[in-house]
Amino acid sequence: MQAVRLILMVLAIAGIIYAVEYVPRGIAVWFWVVLLGVGFVGLLYTFRLTQRRLRAERREAEQREKRRSRRTKR
Repeated sequence: MQAVRLILMVLAIAGIIYAVEYVPRGIAVWFWVVLLGVGFVGLLYTFRLTQRRLRAERREAEQREKRRSRRTKR
């Protein structure tokens, strides 16, 4: 999913360049800028979700390890 968003962001940058060069009205530029912003926010959001999930998994593994070490000490 992140790869799709990244490709769309590259296309949005190309669209901005095209709109600035060849389209006389500014609305096309704003369309591509908004598309680029949405893609960036989407990438940031999925990155944060992935990092949060990895942190939770790491924390669970540490807690399991602590429980095992407590059981072996008894």
